[in-house]
Amino acid sequence: MDIHFLYIVDDFPPAGMQPGIRALEISKRLVKEKIFPIILTKKIDKNKIFNKSLIKEIPSSLNIYRTPLFELKNKFLHLIDPFFKYDFYLQWIPFAYSKAKKILRENKNIKFIYASAPYFHTHIIGYLLKKKFNLPLVIEYRDPWSFNPYHEKIESWLNKKINLIIEKRILKSADIIITVSSELNSFLKTKFSFIQNKPIFSIANGLNVDKFYNYPKKNYKEIIFTFTGALYEKRSIVPLIKLIFEIKKENFFRDFRFSMRIFGNYKKEPLKYIIKKLNIEDSIILGDLIPRSEALNEIIKSDLAIHIGENLNYPTIAFKVWDYLSCRKKILYLGREDSYTANFLKKNEFGIVIPINNLPKGKKILKRLLNEIKNNKFDNIIKEKKLAKFSWDNRAKKFINRIIKTIVPTY
Repeated sequence: MDIHFLYIVDDFPPAGMQPGIRALEISKRLVKEKIFPIILTKKIDKNKIFNKSLIKEIPSSLNIYRTPLFELKNKFLHLIDPFFKYDFYLQWIPFAYSKAKKILRENKNIKFIYASAPYFHTHIIGYLLKKKFNLPLVIEYRDPWSFNPYHEKIESWLNKKINLIIEKRILKSADIIITVSSELNSFLKTKFSFIQNKPIFSIANGLNVDKFYNYPKKNYKEIIFTFTGALYEKRSIVPLIKLIFEIKKENFFRDFRFSMRIFGNYKKEPLKYIIKKLNIEDSIILGDLIPRSEALNEIIKSDLAIHIGENLNYPTIAFKVWDYLSCRKKILYLGREDSYTANFLKKNEFGIVIPINNLPKGKKILKRLLNEIKNNKFDNIIKEKKLAKFSWDNRAKKFINRIIKTIVPTY
């Protein structure tokens, strides 16, 4: 028996962003089991960096609908800013809702609606469609919404109130709640006690364990650490740069060359100023935003991948961590030592933690690590068998067991 469902997601390949890649990886495994997501997403933004290699991975049996969105002019933004500061809901909802109604009217065999967020306008669209068509609604959280710690100090009180009202209503309406971590499950249950008895499951992001890489021959006269991704607000690489400066000042790099390479979306000029002021321009290389395939290639060439966390216990593991692990590379993580991400890396022996809340300790850890790499006493490649249980195949099976078999008991 074929099963169809409407999958509402903010973007989809060839855009190389997290929500689209997650949707693709799960979808291409579902179609093999005769489960067919019907993708509803935004039109392709021509200004984005595409990962064209992802196009070849889209199953031919996958129906994808890309709808336009209303481009708000700058002079009008201040009118809605107090209400929807982070997520201009009105931009896409009318177009997506209209298209979704047409899809649902023409496809009577659609069994449920699956809305993945952020951005949380997907949850609003899913909620409106449930009210209209009385179909089961599954909502997916990849991050917190109303209680997101990134918004606490800069979000207006009115914005918080409106978002919380909307989120509560959607949570009450949802038939199943999916998150990307057990920690986020607990977070939501703490904030919204009324969901305690609702079906809530975690389906984490996954790994492509079936890919093989040709790692370059190791040269222990040069050690390369590489960061790819975004640096913003609570994620700052500056503490790590300062640790490198302190180590270099001790003439630690006298018998080998060290370089930390930074690629992605970040404010380059302030970092360039700090690096120049510290006189470590030969150790820190500032690159640009590059396609995901190129970013992964940079990780493959490096000794360690760098991930920057927050000085708080954020309840999810960044998608970038899973990308790094797909390359089998261990991770140098700058963040709280007691955080969810740090505990995950330590428990599975996937990386080294530099505690952002204890930088003197972090300096000792970093020096010891560099010595081990230099003396060929550190294995930076993770064995495939250790990664198998985190595969996308495993995640797709959970999707079937947690969602499909709950909503379609005859499957």
